[in-house]
Amino acid sequence: MVASRQVKEEFYIRRVFDDNVPIFIEATEYARKQSPYPLSSKKALKATCGVRTDNGVVAFSLRTYTARQAEKEVENVTSTVEGRRVSRNVLHPRMPRRTLHELITTAHVLSEVLGDEVIVEHDGRLHVLKLIRTGEEADLRLTGLLTETEDGYVRSEAFDAVFTLPVARVHLRIFLRSPIRDRILAYAFNGYLDRKPGRPETVVRATAMALNSLIGLATFRMLSGLDRVRVPPAPLGGEIRPRTPEERVIFRVPVLLFSDEGVPAARGHVGAEIDLDRVDPVTGDLIVHITEGEELEWNPALAGTAKFQDYGRVLAETISAMVNSALGTERVHDLAYDIMLSSLSPEALPALRAAVSGLPGLAAKPSRAEVRLAQPTP
Repeated sequence: MVASRQVKEEFYIRRVFDDNVPIFIEATEYARKQSPYPLSSKKALKATCGVRTDNGVVAFSLRTYTARQAEKEVENVTSTVEGRRVSRNVLHPRMPRRTLHELITTAHVLSEVLGDEVIVEHDGRLHVLKLIRTGEEADLRLTGLLTETEDGYVRSEAFDAVFTLPVARVHLRIFLRSPIRDRILAYAFNGYLDRKPGRPETVVRATAMALNSLIGLATFRMLSGLDRVRVPPAPLGGEIRPRTPEERVIFRVPVLLFSDEGVPAARGHVGAEIDLDRVDPVTGDLIVHITEGEELEWNPALAGTAKFQDYGRVLAETISAMVNSALGTERVHDLAYDIMLSSLSPEALPALRAAVSGLPGLAAKPSRAEVRLAQPTP
């Protein structure tokens, strides 16, 4: 990968005009000077996109808005001009520099394993997708998973990658090499897809829609060589009914977090929950989701450098392994079958809660975690 000598930042607003067709409009100077950008109406705002070219990587950060979110994001200001009160709608553009810097850093880390395929990060997992270019339309196929180890990334087979659409935005990070120039394209998608929250979605389909959302920007379209990515049919399955607190298995795990250099970063508890609607698509084990919550006390000396996302994957995998070990292989398989068939009985919940009660604490760096017998206090 050839390193570029010049750093370049751009900012675009995807908006609609009278013909109601959304297009990208450059607004770099507005973002650079932090000047308000005028819009004809609040609903004209559809998305914003920051772009940074730096050290052989072109990074894109796209954020989409629903009509309700645009209503909150766009400000209506009133001023007096020649004795008359004038009202206008303005957006205050903000360059997503932190997201762009993180994309560039990750792109360099993945550069050794990024060939002519696409790597997609979702929910802490790295999915490998084959990009098949056929004329004006490209296809995506899931081919594997990447797992980071002390010896580098290890690839494993993957058969499926289904997740439940959240109420909040879908977060994807997509990495691919440009076939036109010796550059890596790194893309953070933060937005909504075409189905309601609670419905099943696949990583392949979500990635296709995310790529199509950015193809309208000439910089990405020309460097990626993509005109359109085929969106597969939506996965079968109805909406997953939200579970009540009594139907969920939620617990806390004490943790001590350290930087890669061993500097204390945070201490306290992370929130965790066993997924009772999905199992690991590769191993068949139970999946554990973790959240930062409000019970972590961060070291002020590492403010701006240490963030919870750096520890998310290793904590989720380690806690999941602890839960699966506490239950035992036979019990995990029984529960997995019930979850796959949507036949998990309420009687199974007490056993799950018992397995996660009193789990030992963890000490973790971004690359690994280990069990600590002495549990940290909040």
